[in-house]
Amino acid sequence: MTNRLLIDQAEHETRVALIEGDRVVDVVIERQAHRSAVGNIYLGKVSRVLPGMQAAFVGVGLGRNAFLHADDARVLPRARAAAERLSREAAEAAAASAAAAAAAAAAVTAALEPDEDAEEPEVAASLAPVPHARPRRLTIGDCVADGDQIMVQVTKDAVKGKGARLTANISLPGRHLVFTPFQGGVGVSRRIESEAERQRLHDIVQPLAEAGEGGFIVRTAAEGATPEELQADAQYLRTLWADLEASAARGGAPRPLHLDLDPLLRALRDQAQEGVAEILVDEPVAYERALVFARRFMPHLEDRIRLWDRPEALFEVFDVEEVIAEALQPRVRLPSGGFVVIDQTEALTAIDVNTGRFVGEADQEATVLHTNLEAAEVIAHQLRLRNLGGLIVIDFIDMERAENRQKLYDAFRAAMVGDRAATTVLPMSELGLVQMTRKRGRESLAQVLTEDCQACGGTGRVKSAETVAYEVMRAARRLLLRPRPGKVAARALTVMAAPEVAALLTEPRLGMVEAVAELTDAVLEVRADPALARDAFDLVERD
Repeated sequence: MTNRLLIDQAEHETRVALIEGDRVVDVVIERQAHRSAVGNIYLGKVSRVLPGMQAAFVGVGLGRNAFLHADDARVLPRARAAAERLSREAAEAAAASAAAAAAAAAAVTAALEPDEDAEEPEVAASLAPVPHARPRRLTIGDCVADGDQIMVQVTKDAVKGKGARLTANISLPGRHLVFTPFQGGVGVSRRIESEAERQRLHDIVQPLAEAGEGGFIVRTAAEGATPEELQADAQYLRTLWADLEASAARGGAPRPLHLDLDPLLRALRDQAQEGVAEILVDEPVAYERALVFARRFMPHLEDRIRLWDRPEALFEVFDVEEVIAEALQPRVRLPSGGFVVIDQTEALTAIDVNTGRFVGEADQEATVLHTNLEAAEVIAHQLRLRNLGGLIVIDFIDMERAENRQKLYDAFRAAMVGDRAATTVLPMSELGLVQMTRKRGRESLAQVLTEDCQACGGTGRVKSAETVAYEVMRAARRLLLRPRPGKVAARALTVMAAPEVAALLTEPRLGMVEAVAELTDAVLEVRADPALARDAFDLVERD
């Protein structure tokens, strides 16, 4: 199976598609006017602390203030100082409690000390355990204050009126390693399956982590890397972090400290590692940039990068354009004839599975299981392709047998293994629902390529012509019957409406215009205006 990375570079737009075998599995589209900020590091300024939400708004220069939760702020200097103070206070409180408990125990022991003539007590007094004081959890007020200048990194782009999501727990990705300044230790990518290779890499990187503060995550690209390559990567990342700290110390927030790679080079760093045999770039300048980057940082990729200079469009030859168009549709066909409906809303993504016209198995349970198993594979693919994130609820078709529900759950978990985004899949409920989360960093494909419908206001539905017709008649009745002090009531009214609405208004069988005319003793004229949206109309009075 040949995997390909396709890069379609236009003047102000970069499109990247990853093809595994003959299937497009990942599409990234970025435009210069809406570049993703995920991974960028800024010196931000706290503009408002929200204790009720345990969060703060931080200005980083992206227009709308970004959002920083307390859980993502506990590595900041103010937070670390507060943690030390609280820990010290807790230790002092524990010592005081221990002393008080010891004194109380001594008093009880003395009180129970028998006289010389007394018999030995049958039951010894039980002493209360020494209380253990723990420092309270840090609040957002412990972490930041209004006006603080703090170093933060974007973890999620701004979406639909919500500012970008930030973290102070910085991570710096390199060629083979990711440096985590505030987290020690060594982690190895789960995509490296060989236990021997995992252990080898861990043994090489462990001393590098112990040589200074912070820790490292070994990336998939490090498989087979030499100790010298890993050491060079670690040194580069530590130097970069030192430069960022020095720059942040100079102040001047808000301003960028470190911008992540552009879409072209980021694709080479993040997506060209997964067994990609060929990287096709359709623009000469972008091709040269890719070669220069590969020679310096990823020499093993250089001979895989090729310029696509054929007259046919790259994305059309490999059917990517068709896949993108289909990914914008809510319905996805299953091989057996069933289908899946994907409904992306602001709160969550709901996915419904239907058998459709498929009735091919011997019994209903077998038919449902067959459809559900097909849907599990398709849904896992569509989540990645469409880049759907956040809360996702999947309504599989109900099955009576517990072993079939478990089989479906296991199949879906297996289908999600290839997804690079962090996912959590909960067991199937008795109603056949699977709840899951998928980490959302950048916008979904639909959010990048579409906008809210101007006719329906983003609801996905518009008023029927009949509904608008009745609204027109109610408005006409109110207008003609309203009091007009010092003026004679209007005797005529011209109604301007969309053609389909005008047709209903003048339909003799409905008698809408006639009813209002009789009630108001006025003459109504209806005119069709093709320029009007269905729910728009205009009423013009004539004396």
